[in-house]
Amino acid sequence: MKRMKKISVVLFVSLLLLAGCSKKNKDEITIGVLQWAQHPALNDSLEGMMEGLKQAGLENANVQIKVVNEDASTATMAASQFVSQGVDLIFTIATPAAQTALVAVENTNIPVVFSAVTDAKAAGLVENIDSPEGAITGVSDLPPVKKQLELMKTMFPEMKKLGILFNTSEANSTSQIEEVKKIASPLGIEIVTQGISKPSELAIAAAQITKSVDAIYIIPDNTIASQAGLVVNQASELKVPVFMAESGQFDQGILATDSISYKSLGIQAGIMIKEILVDKKPIQSIPVQTAQETELIISQKMADELGIQIPKELLERAEIR
Repeated sequence: MKRMKKISVVLFVSLLLLAGCSKKNKDEITIGVLQWAQHPALNDSLEGMMEGLKQAGLENANVQIKVVNEDASTATMAASQFVSQGVDLIFTIATPAAQTALVAVENTNIPVVFSAVTDAKAAGLVENIDSPEGAITGVSDLPPVKKQLELMKTMFPEMKKLGILFNTSEANSTSQIEEVKKIASPLGIEIVTQGISKPSELAIAAAQITKSVDAIYIIPDNTIASQAGLVVNQASELKVPVFMAESGQFDQGILATDSISYKSLGIQAGIMIKEILVDKKPIQSIPVQTAQETELIISQKMADELGIQIPKELLERAEIR
């Protein structure tokens, strides 16, 4: 209930601001927020960024939020409006939003800070994550893949084949899968992938891949993560456990996650924004950051339904829901 209330508030604010875009007051800091989709992880990024601004003393900044619901043309229009308005900075949530904003600010002096981007280099946002050379930097939601795969093997030692669903148009997803394959091989895990090009294909794809794997791993792919419940429904029919890289959709039936915190990443981004706008640090001096901590969450209900005993060593540090 608490999370639904938070999401509703974010959506309400977003819809209000989509209705119009006020002119920038030259005496105040104006930040345009371009959020790709409406789901818990991305909402947490926004909430965290607002908290980060508060911690940095920028709670009075004029923050204008636009949620584009995974529509590229809407995103392009929103980013162009921010540029025309002359905002001081654009904060983007998710890779497609960051890519769109970066194009929009070309030939301007408007910086971009991103969150919920997994691989900034693969997405074409930066060449050097340690010293970004252009107008953009931010925080990466790259998950701790090795830690998460080890969690799966600890909970499910007999696992041999791990399925990953992904959107073929998301550059982040492709690079993540390659990273997972590298780490999985020494652990004796074969990665089986199934790509989709649009959300309507997910139900069939999930049903197909579930038949050939021992478990499903939902990586930070916006299309798949936003419909985690649908994946769980398909997997549950065959008693296939579903693990997830982040906890935003945990209550949809995820068995376990050693999760990054999107709110914490948003806070890091908010502080980064202050460094750019107030401290006047150049983008090149602000490396792309990653998550510093994870939180282990395990569903006792799903473990019972799947007949999985939670190992004692995990019980000692996990939050059991």
